[in-house]
Amino acid sequence: MISRTVLTGVALSAFSLSPFAASDAAEPRAVEPLRLSVTSGLATHHAAPKIVRNLFQAEVTRRVAEAGAGEIVWDEMHDGTLTRMGGVLEAVEDDLALFGVVAVNHETRRLPMQNLTFQMPFTTEDCVIVGAAYQAVHNQLDGMTDAISAARQTFLSGIASDGYNFISVQPIRNAAEVRGLKVGMVDRLENWIAGVQGIPQRLPDDTMGARMEAGVLGAAVLPTSEMGRLGLKRDADHYTRTGLGSQVPFVLTVNTHALEALPDTVRTAIEETNATFTQAAAQAYCQAGDEALVDLKAQGVRTTKLLKTRRFQWADSLAPLAQQWATANDAEGRPGREAVDMFVVELRAAGVTLTRDWSRAAPPSLLDAAATAAKELSQVPAK
Repeated sequence: MISRTVLTGVALSAFSLSPFAASDAAEPRAVEPLRLSVTSGLATHHAAPKIVRNLFQAEVTRRVAEAGAGEIVWDEMHDGTLTRMGGVLEAVEDDLALFGVVAVNHETRRLPMQNLTFQMPFTTEDCVIVGAAYQAVHNQLDGMTDAISAARQTFLSGIASDGYNFISVQPIRNAAEVRGLKVGMVDRLENWIAGVQGIPQRLPDDTMGARMEAGVLGAAVLPTSEMGRLGLKRDADHYTRTGLGSQVPFVLTVNTHALEALPDTVRTAIEETNATFTQAAAQAYCQAGDEALVDLKAQGVRTTKLLKTRRFQWADSLAPLAQQWATANDAEGRPGREAVDMFVVELRAAGVTLTRDWSRAAPPSLLDAAATAAKELSQVPAK
């Protein structure tokens, strides 16, 4: 759906796909609103476009208005109107939109470095920490954003989501209960599930409900914020807080040439907004996940969580995902190992105790450091 977003101080004008429009600042007359556009391939009410709309677009609009630099109209192209996930990078590259909310797991052919966090499950559920660590790697590590630059775009920010968890037709209290279970997913999480002998099923999010209703899927693993939006409670009434952690499924990019052609005041507003967007977006995403869980509980969903030893067991059973990813990228001249090492360093600097050290190929098990499994119950309600 193409929508024209009217924010404070914003007027509407005729639709145009052009990401920017010129104005004559020298004339003391009313000027046409400046048109900026954003596309995602996501549903309009998906958490990511909502966060970009409320925390990025609105803030840019406010700053431009406060600077007396005119009005902004946002053309939003979501719901597959312009492109679907997997085509956003190309749409922005081809000047069809100024900003793109790019799904990293659907653009891995062209963006092989941006799905970094998905190689390291069981880190932390703190969206702000994950977002900050991801941003630091992208801003400081040479070569990290080369593929985005090659697509004629500038990396602005990662968008860290709330934690990935299970909603299922039966309780999931440990990895053994995933064995042989068909688990739906939108993102590239196959190794998380296949590593414990589950059966990963990657498919569009809007088909999960029907698959569960038909008995094809026994569970889905996705951010809690997505569970309510997709209406999965109708066919699955068990929720498991897994500790798989916050991830960065989206990055915000901007067409570099179009950005450079914008008025100085608008570029400044974009830069200043972006300076605080990473943290604000992460906080909003985690809040959306918390609110979604409250709603699920109110609807009667039964909740549980993987306890510490269960998380250690699961993490230790997986292949060295980050090392495999790093090796593949290093072989192509990209900074794979450096990215993994730096991300882990950033997490530890923020106080994260890792369930598994993904910067090591074969880390020693941390099970001995965990609480004694025999004294634990596996049906503690999720908080």
